[in-house]
Amino acid sequence: MGMGKYVKIKGSMGPNTYISVHELSNETVYATVEKPYRTTFDPDERDTPEEWCPFLAEGEEEGTYVCVIHGTRPGFCRDFVCASMRIYTQDGVEAGKVSGKGSLVSSDAQLNTLWKEQINPIITGTDEAWKTKAIEVLEPEGYRIEVYD
Repeated sequence: MGMGKYVKIKGSMGPNTYISVHELSNETVYATVEKPYRTTFDPDERDTPEEWCPFLAEGEEEGTYVCVIHGTRPGFCRDFVCASMRIYTQDGVEAGKVSGKGSLVSSDAQLNTLWKEQINPIITGTDEAWKTKAIEVLEPEGYRIEVYD
């Protein structure tokens, strides 16, 4: 949501196609608004705060938002994965991501086993408590953990 600080619309190349720049990566993107949003998207008539990405629009359900250029979004956005925790091997290779409270995405068999057997059973209580316990379980096994607020 905070990408409005960095994603700027610089012009239009015709109906539903915009020239935008991602100021962190200095990437120029020719963004095309996807068909379901073409009749409702107008960057000059936004319903979202200015600091939000200009291509973020309200979804069909209240409280949801969609990227109207998802198929042509900047590389920075493609690479960004929202996570509350990232887990790395001793070599610095990402072994897994945790979204929300306890949802691990990983192809690391050892990490998946540790998560299933030792961390899933304790995913109760506060976020801080289970994150602390996860670190206590994973670090002795050789993983490095980054926790995000």
